[in-house]
Amino acid sequence: MARAVVSRRLLEDGTVVLDLRGELDVAVNDALRDVLEQTIQVERPPMVMVNMRHVTFVDSTGMGALVAGLKAARDQQVRFSVQGVAPFVEKQLRIAGLYETLVSPPR
Repeated sequence: MARAVVSRRLLEDGTVVLDLRGELDVAVNDALRDVLEQTIQVERPPMVMVNMRHVTFVDSTGMGALVAGLKAARDQQVRFSVQGVAPFVEKQLRIAGLYETLVSPPR
């Protein structure tokens, strides 16, 4: 991803944690969507957790990638959760009406 960095961790229970850093916008939309969908559809872990603690900006395309990840997770019966959102990102997700959908206890 050009302006965002994704690092990945695997927890003992098989949960895949994707730590995002930087800006989630049109420049990284396709790459982020691909990472989320590939992780969910190919690996099928019991859970994917997206850590956004170090995300400094998110626009509608970044949110769209997260929603695509949630949809892929639901389709594959993989639990999905977005965690650790910074205040600015939380505000953007709330304005878009996605905060409760994305940032909630894992489903």
